[in-house]
Amino acid sequence: MNISSYPERELLKIASGFKKHLKDKFPAMKGDSSGMGNDFIYKFKALFYEIQAHPWEPEAENLTAKYKLDLDALIEQLRNFLLIFRFYLQKAFPYDSELCESFGYVQVEKVTHDYAELRLFLERTLNLISEKRTFLRTANCPESTLEEIISFSNQITEVHDEMLKYSQKQELQNRTYQNNMKELFKLMEIVHEAASKNLQDDPESLRHLTFPSKEYIH
Repeated sequence: MNISSYPERELLKIASGFKKHLKDKFPAMKGDSSGMGNDFIYKFKALFYEIQAHPWEPEAENLTAKYKLDLDALIEQLRNFLLIFRFYLQKAFPYDSELCESFGYVQVEKVTHDYAELRLFLERTLNLISEKRTFLRTANCPESTLEEIISFSNQITEVHDEMLKYSQKQELQNRTYQNNMKELFKLMEIVHEAASKNLQDDPESLRHLTFPSKEYIH
């Protein structure tokens, strides 16, 4: 028997039936079952209610996608100011080709497709603005351009941090949910085996406390 044999929704439906009938038939089933200790019913119900209280939420993927859309919109606006910034950077440092090329179109395109690389790039950009602001002013770089770069960089960092925090939380919740489902299935197997051995003379209870044949799953 394998958990993958049953659709998740159907598995929870079966578990609900087990939970409903388990108490009445527990004394008849637990006799020769090593897995059915005195706290078995409590463990079964607690796990079932925990799964019901914290279901897997596919809409979480939509929220992650929204974070990415927000980031992409901010990055697109930042890109426009970086082009202006590079123009004045060339004016301020005409003989430092390496510095200017590090803010060239190719480099900007590269980092804006990788959030981790972008974070490092933004950190370097803000440090450069802080260190070279006087030279940039001398080259007539608009103060508003520098402030917009700083503002968008901070917004991107904030949204990215929120997305990472949310993704980590969802990953933990989904992992916990899947582990709970596997553990519940193990308990359901114990119930199925115990019922199959001890309730042969009670077909109605046997039906409620065993896995249905696959052809009846819908």
